[in-house]
Amino acid sequence: SKIMKKALLTFALAAFAFTASAQWVIGGNIGFNHDGNSTGDYSDNATTEFSIMPKIGYWLNDDMQVGIQLGCTYDYARNYAGDNNNDHYASQTQFQWNFAPYFRYNLTKWNKFTVFCEAQLGLGITPKSSWKNTVTNTSGDGNTSAFDLNFNIVPGLNYSLTDKISFDAYIDLLGL
Repeated sequence: SKIMKKALLTFALAAFAFTASAQWVIGGNIGFNHDGNSTGDYSDNATTEFSIMPKIGYWLNDDMQVGIQLGCTYDYARNYAGDNNNDHYASQTQFQWNFAPYFRYNLTKWNKFTVFCEAQLGLGITPKSSWKNTVTNTSGDGNTSAFDLNFNIVPGLNYSLTDKISFDAYIDLLGL
């Protein structure tokens, strides 16, 4: 019984020391895009997209990081009926919930710059969308929900502004 208490205490102290020396990374991205029909041509579409993707990672050593990115995306599209005013349109609204575990490997470091490669497994769940048509005065839910699965290998460049703050730039080239 005394041996068991000592073993549990030793394990607890080892886990605490490991956690205390861990290097956690917190980050993410926020995106916004709006493309309206500023030309006055009401046959054009107008779209609004918004996404928020917080990210948390853990450095296994100086070159390897594992983590996860969670978030959601909102898309709104409006197609005008071409009647030269804004009161006749068809629109669709859609949300997507995202879950993306990743693995990052630093390839090379030079001063404050680091070149890395990141493997990402993206999972997206889209509930039924909703739509509205003011021409026919109808609205409702979309017919189906969707599940997306993708795998990306993304090269990137990291710039360390300070010991605690850095910026990442990704070049999304390879994906399935």
